[in-house]
Amino acid sequence: MKIIYHCYGRAHSSVIAACLHLGRLPMEGQVNKEEIMTIPEFDLAQADDWGEPYFMGRDELANEVYILGLNSQAPVCVRAILSLAGQLGQAGQIMLVNTLPAIGLTTRLGGFISKKLNRPRVGKPLAAQGILQSLPRLRRLVRTVKKEIVRKVQDGEEETDYYHRW
Repeated sequence: MKIIYHCYGRAHSSVIAACLHLGRLPMEGQVNKEEIMTIPEFDLAQADDWGEPYFMGRDELANEVYILGLNSQAPVCVRAILSLAGQLGQAGQIMLVNTLPAIGLTTRLGGFISKKLNRPRVGKPLAAQGILQSLPRLRRLVRTVKKEIVRKVQDGEEETDYYHRW
């Protein structure tokens, strides 16, 4: 299965969700701002990267984990991805997970300052601080995704619409 965590720019919340999913960040306990800021993909993606999935790794069940930035076009892009996957007979093998509902204003503001205003020295630490504030929600989202993957495997499901807005 391919799990695709998506957000606006593929630079913040999707990166953290993928890192949690892959065990690069702990699902319990404290994380500090420096740990967030030193993740290689954190605050890295640019507008030219939108729409291009980035492979982050394989989880403990050998599922491929990706991050994806969809700008403000998430609904139409998700529809296109799932429609194409369905036409190819692969709809049950893709799980699209929107990470934006799990973050707050601080991360969004930091991302805007870093990416739109081109001030990463100010924006990146602010986005990282926002991620720390949102970490319980991001962890909950990833736990839900992992439970859904296990449920799907146990039930032997093949074709299901796996776009979730947890």
